[in-house]
Amino acid sequence: MKEDENTIVKSIAYKIYWAGRYLERIENVCRISIFTLKSGLDLKSVAKEYGLEDEKEVINYIRTSFQYLREDIRSFGDEKLMIEANSLGFLIDSDNSDLINYFTQILNGVINLGNSFEKYFVEVRSEMKIRSQEENQPE
Repeated sequence: MKEDENTIVKSIAYKIYWAGRYLERIENVCRISIFTLKSGLDLKSVAKEYGLEDEKEVINYIRTSFQYLREDIRSFGDEKLMIEANSLGFLIDSDNSDLINYFTQILNGVINLGNSFEKYFVEVRSEMKIRSQEENQPE
């Protein structure tokens, strides 16, 4: 049976889905944090909404989400996508003494990675179809 090169297994589709969700989480935390800080409040209110203790835990939440995101991207992404993901990682690990600037830089990195996702799937994988795990078993 000839294997269709335009299909992906469910487990990879699952990784793609969760990579997108983790990227959204990072984006949302950054946007909410920027808004909160520009409104004159501190990050404790943001932390409370996410069930966290303080600003350090908000930043750790972003780091943890990024670790899961990068791991998912490794399972399906090409070199360009990994380079963009690593660029976001550098921003997350950068100096956070100016929190508005810190979250703004991460937000820009998220947008860049999101654009790279779109290019990857539109240009390279536009005809992908999901197939079940059973179809991926050797005969």
